[in-house]
Amino acid sequence: MPVWLVTGGTGFLGRHVLGALDQARGDGREIVTLGRRAPPACAGAAFLGVDLTDPASLNRALGAAAADVVIHLAGRTPPADADACYRGNTLGTLGLLDGLRALGRRVRVVLAGSAAELGPVSPEDLPVREDFPCRPASSYGLSKWLATLAGLAARPPLEVVVARVFNPIGPGLPVSQAFGRFAAELARGGPEPFRLTVGDLEARRDFIDVRDVAAALMALALRGRPGLVYHVGTGQSRRVGDGLDHLIRLSGRQVVISVEPGFHGRRGPTDSRADIRRIMMHTGWRPRITWEQSLADLWAERAGAQALACWAKGA
Repeated sequence: MPVWLVTGGTGFLGRHVLGALDQARGDGREIVTLGRRAPPACAGAAFLGVDLTDPASLNRALGAAAADVVIHLAGRTPPADADACYRGNTLGTLGLLDGLRALGRRVRVVLAGSAAELGPVSPEDLPVREDFPCRPASSYGLSKWLATLAGLAARPPLEVVVARVFNPIGPGLPVSQAFGRFAAELARGGPEPFRLTVGDLEARRDFIDVRDVAAALMALALRGRPGLVYHVGTGQSRRVGDGLDHLIRLSGRQVVISVEPGFHGRRGPTDSRADIRRIMMHTGWRPRITWEQSLADLWAERAGAQALACWAKGA
């Protein structure tokens, strides 16, 4: 019976990976999650409590899990500072790989990377391929790139594949991300017209549904080629402002938008989109959920949670 281990199961992406694995139990796989807190989803998964930054504790847990496949999602994302990103993303990945290597057995490892590793990409290089030279422009991007390099340097018996994920959206998106914040604020009550302060709405990103990302990680675990990076996106970019307009339509609210380009203090490329031919050719995976459906599901979840909170407050 194959054992699949997931780190970071309580995160945005981890929740959906565990759900996808749970639905695909037909092959008899056993699912194990590893981290400080047990995830609420996928109740049938075994949980091993461990601090990923403690080598002794981590090595004991990895030995107990005896995983055949590891999907590594644990780490830190903005707005975490540089030190937290380095410890959580770079050192955390190095510790995991060292612990798995010490087992002396074949393990397939899928590392979740980030488009932030790439840094600036000129328009003529879009959609960007996996062999584009990385020049990360943020501490987060640098910490993820170093983790990717560590994975690509791994040798047998480890088989490491890197999934460089672009901009996941969909249900559960945290408020630290633009659409997550927009949906949360629009779901709140208040007088009309509602006033919303936003940052750069002209930026374009390759937004991909988080459930498609989960499916891509599973496909790479089964059919990806060790030692390679795979871009996970849609191959198209969408304007942030168009996504906000769609959420406003879904909310039915009257909204006055105040644009402050430096809002939240984070800036990235003007445009970003992935060349996804490699993952499609090697695994047969392709994105299936539309951008509109991702935003609709994000809105439905957020609006439902707000309605439940209001009901509980009044009960």
